[in-house]
Amino acid sequence: SFAHCDDVFRRIALARPDVGFVLRHNDRVTLHLPVSSPAKRADAILGAGFASSAFAVDEATMGLRIGGFAGAPAQARASRDAQYFFVNGRFVRDKLASHAIREAYRDILHGDRHPSYVIFLEIDPAAVDVNVHPAKTEIRFRDSRGVHQFIFHSLTKAMARTARSEEHTSELQS
Repeated sequence: SFAHCDDVFRRIALARPDVGFVLRHNDRVTLHLPVSSPAKRADAILGAGFASSAFAVDEATMGLRIGGFAGAPAQARASRDAQYFFVNGRFVRDKLASHAIREAYRDILHGDRHPSYVIFLEIDPAAVDVNVHPAKTEIRFRDSRGVHQFIFHSLTKAMARTARSEEHTSELQS
């Protein structure tokens, strides 16, 4: 179906902001994405202003690196349609990562709302088993506990950093 094609197109476009993309359906251009920055590409896919109001995530330690944007609570949605998690540039659905991200939002997101995010994890390929699912969208981390902790702490750090910066800005304005 076109919806499935559109979804795959968006995943690939988020992973490669350095490449321009055009999606056509029934001889009509439905999405035109020129080469851009990761923030502009995230805005094009998740909505204008997403990246500028999201928590910027950028941490690295012991062979792990995480980057991207975790949506502010105001950007939460009723469904999980705006959740993009990539490992070494490949879109994956990973329960461990989803849990770590959900836990990071636990104190700021209430009810049945789901966070929106575009998160990129870079890890030594030897530390990941990509042969869990034929479509390669499910993976298994060799050190699942360590990866979970890294994702959780990186997001909570980004959220705390943003909260401190907003408090400082409001203090300066008073």
